[in-house]
Amino acid sequence: MRETPPEVTGTGSAAGPAQAPGRTDSAGGASDAGRADGAVLACYDVTKSYGGVVAVDSVSLEVPRQGLFGLCGFNGAGKSTLFNLLAGSVRADSGSVRIDGRDATGWPAMRRARSGVARTWQTVRLAHGRTVVDNVAAACLRDPGQWMLGTLWRPQAAPARERAWAALERLGIADLGARQVDGLTLEAQRLTELARALVSEPKVLLADEPASGLSATQRTVLAEALTAISAERAVVVVEHDLDMLTSISGHMWAMVEGRLAYSGDVETFRSSPVHASLRGIEQG
Repeated sequence: MRETPPEVTGTGSAAGPAQAPGRTDSAGGASDAGRADGAVLACYDVTKSYGGVVAVDSVSLEVPRQGLFGLCGFNGAGKSTLFNLLAGSVRADSGSVRIDGRDATGWPAMRRARSGVARTWQTVRLAHGRTVVDNVAAACLRDPGQWMLGTLWRPQAAPARERAWAALERLGIADLGARQVDGLTLEAQRLTELARALVSEPKVLLADEPASGLSATQRTVLAEALTAISAERAVVVVEHDLDMLTSISGHMWAMVEGRLAYSGDVETFRSSPVHASLRGIEQG
């Protein structure tokens, strides 16, 4: 059996606004007093079960409009499921999701994306047989399915391709734009995915294990890219590399068995039982 550390709630203020992100009550959920209309993305008491197994259990948190925020936990803690609930790819059994203060609980993923919520996935999801710029430009289209019909080669697609080139330039990979994604390194594929997520100028980016499979040098490049992105918007990163995550995050959340076990500043997190337990798994 895996170790389940005691629940810890931090009160750090290293992540931007005067009110600490995801301010919690004693149960680990956002208190009524802490529900900020200024949060770009928030969830309250969201729960999701699969076949009787509770993957996310009454989780509440608020994401401020700018900064980099870390989300960590054991495998199976519910991190990716929480991202799915926030991005709209799955529907919560109960609870609510708000985007810019508006109730987005019933919105499908496409509407949430158009409202400013972008995400990447644990496994790279690029279209094979297409170039890097095509993959990024497709994310600009209202109906990405049109892309498979060759829409990007039509004159009206020129603005999408211009935006794609600009996104690649911002991440320093414009030189890869004309290459097919199939021959790229994993690092380049992950940066291409980041460009896809950023090309629509989202208000918040949910990055799910973006460093998975990367070398130490490649992780440094990725960390620099994520930090630069967070200067303009909110970035929430799920990552198992605690050293990397705590070095770039201004605020940490930790999940244990579907529940939010920690919400607070990075320094308090480093001395918490949750961190000690995660490092024990990491080093064991």
